[in-house]
Amino acid sequence: MATHVRPRLAITAPSTAALAPVAYIGGGLLLAVEAVVHIQQYAAILHAVSWVGPLFLANALACAAVVAGLAVRRTRAPAALGGIVVSVAALGGLAVSYGQGLFGWQEGGFRTPVALAVIAEVGAVLLLATALAARKPAPGVARPR
Repeated sequence: MATHVRPRLAITAPSTAALAPVAYIGGGLLLAVEAVVHIQQYAAILHAVSWVGPLFLANALACAAVVAGLAVRRTRAPAALGGIVVSVAALGGLAVSYGQGLFGWQEGGFRTPVALAVIAEVGAVLLLATALAARKPAPGVARPR
């Protein structure tokens, strides 16, 4: 009886290690998009809304700080975790604003800037989480198999 052995596709260490830097860069770019959308919305609409307007500026500043942290190898992992927190908090605030409202602001429709922000935030979370999962372990730390 003859059997046919088909080679299986396996993710090797070099391809996994190469994934992390690409995911960090993509996550940083999406955080920059998130910051730009929040600044634009602050300038266009939310500058007059107490609490929510300043939160939009705080989000943009936090995104900028995370992007700066992603640029430095030593701070990349904590910055990625911070970027995930910032984006998840923004998504949570948006969800609340569609329901009961957030600090007196209730979102009324799904406008283009909202859609762009959601895409950037979800994408940043996915890419930064991927980067953290794919990064090389610190020297002397064994990675579980």
